[in-house]
Amino acid sequence: MAENTTRLSRRNLFAFSIGTFGRDMACAGLFMGQLLNYVYFTRRLTGAQLAAITVLMAAAKIFDALNDPVMGNIVDGTRSRWGKFKPWITIGMFGSAAVILATFCTNLQGWAFVTLFGFMYFAYSIVFTMNDTAYWGMIPSLARNADDRNRLTGLTAFFANMGGGACGILIPILTTGALAINGSAVTAYRYTSVIFVVIFLIFQSITILGVKEDETMKHERTGKIGLHEIIETFKLNDQLRWACVIFFLTQILPSAAYTMYIYFRFGYNGTLATLFYIFGSIATVCINLFLPQLSRKFKREGLMKIAAIFMVIGCVAFLGIELFVPTGPSFTIPVFEAVISVKFFLDTLAYFFIGAAGCLSYMTCMILIANTSEYHDMLTGKRNEGLIFSCRSFLVKLGSAINTFVVMLFYILIGINEQTNKIADLEQQANLGEITGDQKLAAIEGIIAEVPDSRIHAICALIAITSAVLYVAHYLVFKKKYKIDEAYFDELTRELAARDAAEAAQ
Repeated sequence: MAENTTRLSRRNLFAFSIGTFGRDMACAGLFMGQLLNYVYFTRRLTGAQLAAITVLMAAAKIFDALNDPVMGNIVDGTRSRWGKFKPWITIGMFGSAAVILATFCTNLQGWAFVTLFGFMYFAYSIVFTMNDTAYWGMIPSLARNADDRNRLTGLTAFFANMGGGACGILIPILTTGALAINGSAVTAYRYTSVIFVVIFLIFQSITILGVKEDETMKHERTGKIGLHEIIETFKLNDQLRWACVIFFLTQILPSAAYTMYIYFRFGYNGTLATLFYIFGSIATVCINLFLPQLSRKFKREGLMKIAAIFMVIGCVAFLGIELFVPTGPSFTIPVFEAVISVKFFLDTLAYFFIGAAGCLSYMTCMILIANTSEYHDMLTGKRNEGLIFSCRSFLVKLGSAINTFVVMLFYILIGINEQTNKIADLEQQANLGEITGDQKLAAIEGIIAEVPDSRIHAICALIAITSAVLYVAHYLVFKKKYKIDEAYFDELTRELAARDAAEAAQ
């Protein structure tokens, strides 16, 4: 059958994979990754308003629970001259760009901001799902050979991690501390959101215009799938269910708390946060560079085990450093003109292991989900890539929402908003020109000095203990329940090719 023998072209490999660099920078990095910091450090919100935002986010994800499979259904049933994926990638791209700009380019405060936030968060659940489901759903149709799929998934994950990592590196230094744009986080978030959205549009356009689909795949249609069939897909495809569980356990880590920990432990300095996240990005690059060698040496079970071990090492070290290593002494990094402590340096080393674990697990999980398309084809005679990959989109957003929900609830319980409201007031004053940037930073330094060590210890413990437990659990579930290993996948593709050849002959 042509679909099974056609190899992935170099053009499609790069045009598809590079498209997610700007997408993950603006969407995963800025909107999902930095939204919590944007809310806390630029808005003065009461406990009730923060609780309302938390509830709105949870409600949006319940809505997503219905929206994502439905979107996967729509993608699978789409037939156009541009194929079934590109129209939804394009619509979702422009919709997501509009939502991001509306969220970060506002001066609203209090309940007015909460109202706008709720509307935009629900809108994002719709438009980004269009883009994300169609984008990732294209992978099984572009790469039906196991080696091609590993290469495409690995390179796509590399650019996704680079985009999100670039945001994690740039946003702190551009929005916080002495190098903040215009001396205020309020203005800085507005400008960076515009820049990131432009980058998003440029890189996604490369995928839309550059990827050339096989005409048979382009017009392949599974037909409209009803709610009953959606339920049946998850009921019949046990490997899809377990792949979703495995992936979901890696998406609910309280990663949103890292920045708050850095600011409260080492100072309100974006350069320090940037240096911290650089180590995670270096780990991501290393994993991506050596992934082909690792994949040849270790099977997926071995890669998942390494990821779990790295995460436990990083988390144990991170918590131990916080509890037992004093903040001083310090030394200077000339290139960044930053004074850092030995404790901060050791924390970044621990974060290197955490970043490596996250990257390795993410890329492996993408292959786990993709391989359930062939398994589903064998069971039902339908591939349903859009529906299957809508699970990935849903789990990423649901995991991010749970991550943010837990962190926000934790902040409310330990009283973090007492300090963040004061910082937000100073950011607004700097934005209006009522105080200088230096005056703002001096006042914030005094506010952070008031934060008790017990509160900082609690944030660190939340990150380390939760992350380590979840990664051990995700490896154990994989080892016990997921059965599509390399040998079984090869057997599946051979059987499918034989079946399709027999049908074609008839």
